Amino acid sequence: MKKHLTKTRMACYILLLGTFCLLLPVTYARYAAQVKGEAAASIAAWGSDSSDFTIDVSGLYPGKTQDYQFAVTNKKGDRVSEVSQKYSITVDTTGNLPLKFQIDAGSGLPSGSLVNTGELAVTAGKARTEGGFLPHSSETVHNYVLKVSWPEGNDNNSSDYADEIDLVTVTVNAEQAEPEEPAKPAG
Repeated sequence: MKKHLTKTRMACYILLLGTFCLLLPVTYARYAAQVKGEAAASIAAWGSDSSDFTIDVSGLYPGKTQDYQFAVTNKKGDRVSEVSQKYSITVDTTGNLPLKFQIDAGSGLPSGSLVNTGELAVTAGKARTEGGFLPHSSETVHNYVLKVSWPEGNDNNSSDYADEIDLVTVTVNAEQAEPEEPAKPAG
């Protein structure tokens, strides 16, 4: 049976098509927005440095101590760091000689905080002390004294150490610190 297009059927199709065309824009809505503005990005300067020094333990013998002075600063060249930094100091040794190490704060009362000072516990030839903090945008220098000593004692006077060498290195590792929140007023 074949369907014929009658006037009634044709009117129904036109009515459905008209209804669809009227409802389509209502149900299919689009939104657009424009935003205009300006911005500037800036990069904070980073600067960190420590003084160069050589640790020569060739003159050490049981009962003797040698001092080595060094400094850690938040300045590199002529630029002061614009970000806060935390740092640690690591002392490495080959362990061929029975040496003891101690880090003491040098002169002055700098801003920020120094690393934990005192005698260093050497484990597997390495001792690390942390806690150093350098503030941002204010040139700061932290002075330290590394004391390397060869303690006296029967075990340390052995002729086994004759002509023995030891390598001691000091590494300062600085990284950007999380920004500090401003202090809230008491009350």
